[in-house]
Amino acid sequence: MKLIFSFLIILIVFANGISSQWIEQQSGVTTSLNAVYSSPNNVNNAWICGDNGVVLRTTNGGTNWINVSSNLPVIYNFTSIIETGNQNVLIAGRNSGSSSLVYRSTNGGLNWILVFSQDLVQYYGFANQGILLLIGSPLNGRWQIWRSTNFGTNWDSTGLRLFQSGNETGFINSVWSVDNMIWVGTNNSKIYSSPSGGVTWNTQSISPETESRVVVFSSILTDAIGYGFSGGTNALKSSNSGTNWLPVNTPGSGIITAAAIGFGTTASNWYAKGNKIYAGVNGDNFNFQYTSPFGNYKHMHSNLTSNTVVWAVRDNGGISKYTGQIGIQTISNEIPNSFSLSQNYPNPFNPSTKIRFAIPPLNLPLTGGDREGVILRIYNALGSEITTLVNQQLSPGTYEVDWDASNYPSGLYFYRLTSGSFTETKKMILLK
Repeated sequence: MKLIFSFLIILIVFANGISSQWIEQQSGVTTSLNAVYSSPNNVNNAWICGDNGVVLRTTNGGTNWINVSSNLPVIYNFTSIIETGNQNVLIAGRNSGSSSLVYRSTNGGLNWILVFSQDLVQYYGFANQGILLLIGSPLNGRWQIWRSTNFGTNWDSTGLRLFQSGNETGFINSVWSVDNMIWVGTNNSKIYSSPSGGVTWNTQSISPETESRVVVFSSILTDAIGYGFSGGTNALKSSNSGTNWLPVNTPGSGIITAAAIGFGTTASNWYAKGNKIYAGVNGDNFNFQYTSPFGNYKHMHSNLTSNTVVWAVRDNGGISKYTGQIGIQTISNEIPNSFSLSQNYPNPFNPSTKIRFAIPPLNLPLTGGDREGVILRIYNALGSEITTLVNQQLSPGTYEVDWDASNYPSGLYFYRLTSGSFTETKKMILLK
């Protein structure tokens, strides 16, 4: 016997839920992609650079990625990229020897010009504060830092001094700038920050942690609001622009290889370990969100004007894009008296299928489950998580969610509904 709640509760039931969505995009290459940059001027524009002289560009949200590396030398592996204007983009990389170079394009990648080179230095990344900074590895007791005041045409290091402490070094793309601040990660239990365009530097301790392989901050910074995330073997968060760093629990195994953050006082936050992506808010409360179909993540970047556009690139040419939230359809105004998970339909399916589940109210006797939140996850035949369709609190009701498996191979899959102590798992078959 099912119960009917009051009109008010029925209205709550009809409110749609949300879940996260990552999609795969086609790069047209199989080489390692090392960095991605989402244009702050247009959420549909982004750039990617990688090994063997590869540079890719999209102007339609990643529906098409255009290879714009026609006159770049294939002996260089490009590791950092930044857009500084409508058609102006800079890339930094290194060859198999000891030469590091910066190339610039002023026409959207149609042509590239060598604008800077340096031997015996590894470029770590760009910072943009109206003027451009290029951060490089320490050499002869000093971090190598250069400034450009003309969008990357000329570079100069005059007045930019950051002395090396011991044998410390940094990490590729562990450089971040927003508003009036710059941060540089190290392997020496510290993060360097500069409020002056690289002229003066402060030390932010992350002890007892050693590595800050990634550093990201939200785009709203005041003394009280400056959410940041940093990590390597373990993770840290800051709520005051890096003055203090606190440990964060990060699910998953392995080293954090990439991170991204949105904007605002409740900024979404992502990090990657291997082939998995995890999501949280303001540098904390992380949960598993997505598994790539192949390859491991090298870098992520979010659009700093939106919490719903993030790209992540992998070591085999793979590109994943976060497209924000997808709807969960509420299909009934009748209140169920127990948890249930229905068989997906159609089954077998190609390429999408629907999964229906029911959530009871709090004051009914539950057949397991204490409403700590509802999680619906997909697993492959080996039992590895590949994506999360639902991870949130839901009002009592019956729901239905779609899973699009276009980017996954044929085979047996499992889907599992979990809420508190309640768990139910079912099989489904993708047949292409």
